[in-house]
Amino acid sequence: MQNSYQVIIVGAGPAGLASSLTLSTYNIPHCIVDANTNSVLKLGDSLPPNAKPLLKQLGILHLLISPEHIPYYGNKSIWGTNEVHQKEFIEGVYGSGFLLDRLHFENQLRGLVKKNRTDFYQGYQLKKVYNHEQFVEALIQKDTESLHLKAKFIIDATGRKASVCRHLGVLKHNLDTQFTVSFWHQTAKKIPRQIWIEATENGWWYLSPKATNEVNCMFFTLKDLLPSRKEMFTFLTKELQKTQDIKTIIQPTDIEFNDYKIMASGTSCLEKPFGENWLAVGDAAFSYDPISSYGITSALASGFYGGHAIAARLKDEEDAFITYRYIIENGAKSYLNKLEHQYNMEQRWPKSFYWKNRLKQVSLV
Repeated sequence: MQNSYQVIIVGAGPAGLASSLTLSTYNIPHCIVDANTNSVLKLGDSLPPNAKPLLKQLGILHLLISPEHIPYYGNKSIWGTNEVHQKEFIEGVYGSGFLLDRLHFENQLRGLVKKNRTDFYQGYQLKKVYNHEQFVEALIQKDTESLHLKAKFIIDATGRKASVCRHLGVLKHNLDTQFTVSFWHQTAKKIPRQIWIEATENGWWYLSPKATNEVNCMFFTLKDLLPSRKEMFTFLTKELQKTQDIKTIIQPTDIEFNDYKIMASGTSCLEKPFGENWLAVGDAAFSYDPISSYGITSALASGFYGGHAIAARLKDEEDAFITYRYIIENGAKSYLNKLEHQYNMEQRWPKSFYWKNRLKQVSLV
């Protein structure tokens, strides 16, 4: 593998891989650096029906024809009322959405990238980024081996942590303090293939089934409400019992409740998603609250538009990054309006710490 490229992509999630696929359509020499040697197990993700045109543009729509990805035709929610609301996709223009097996989907994307013979530095940690006048340099390391990579541009596709930006002294702004507790549950029998969302006094639940009998379970709450690890089992048990619908679908075991992950899941963003020779895509540029359903669709879209922006800059189109910023900020504006509307719908617990503070946070964003 060479050490000099036109573009270095750091991060091999959906945003980074979409950037690579887009750059390859222009035959732009680039490489991907990823700290993991293989794709790692990710939370389940739903792809709404209106994401299909984007996947077609990226040339990856065919990846959905896989038994690991489940077509689904609606969402079931209890939000703002005690009544169950069923949203059906059947009458929509694009038909079904898909419940993605994230690990399989990312492996599919990696397979396409490798078919393009893109240099892939797997298992390499990003140690430093040097910003020179005419190029950018990245120091990466795997065990005792260190490499210096050079390129005209570097893409930050490292997710919420925005590692490239951090090395360049560019920090993300956290606009709220929402966190997620997630775990996997094995159901005794198959459940309907749909998304479940249910608001409760201290947050809200989200369920997403896989092709097997596994269900990805997530509870969203504020950082101040999270208990200690020792008390998490009791906390999740109590929160589940407060639900109307979800407690009838899942009855997690002690082991499942204790095998959980905690992660930030609020809104965060960069002041601007680019600099002179760098550009951020996916969660590195703008992180969304999962209630918006932007998630993986936004990651793929920003990778797609980011790749086109880099290609345009390499052709000396000076306003290419400004156009990219407009696309990201326009999407963010639409998201923020939707976010405030969504949380304002829930008024059943006016004294709840979660809802008082969540409504305050989203109104200030």
